[in-house]
Amino acid sequence: MRIFRSCWLLVVLLATAGCLPTDDDIDNELEQQLSSVAGLWTGTSPTLTMSFTLQENAGTSVSGTGSMRETAVGGPVPITVTGTYSRPTLSLTFTGMNFEGREVQGTFTGNYTTVGGISGPVHLTATGYTKDVNILLQEQ
Repeated sequence: MRIFRSCWLLVVLLATAGCLPTDDDIDNELEQQLSSVAGLWTGTSPTLTMSFTLQENAGTSVSGTGSMRETAVGGPVPITVTGTYSRPTLSLTFTGMNFEGREVQGTFTGNYTTVGGISGPVHLTATGYTKDVNILLQEQ
């Protein structure tokens, strides 16, 4: 009886193993997800949040619209996004932002190599003003 159970367990394990994804399956799925940046994105940091949609244009160009909100201030403000995606590098410029009482432009560059998102500084600039705000950008 014990041999029968061991054989049965071996058959079940072998059958189940055929259903598990291989390393190649996982790599292909990850490759597909990271090949495009089109879609809804969010950005989170302790001092600001963003939500925007990107679309891919001709060549490596991307663009989109959305909103940003400074955590310490009221409601969201509309933003425009332009940039490029030349895998793995995603470079974005955000216009229409308001931060610490001034209208600023934000720039961000990072390598999109994991579905966990891209972390790095958004460089905010205005006349006589610069500030880096660390943010996590994630495709939804």
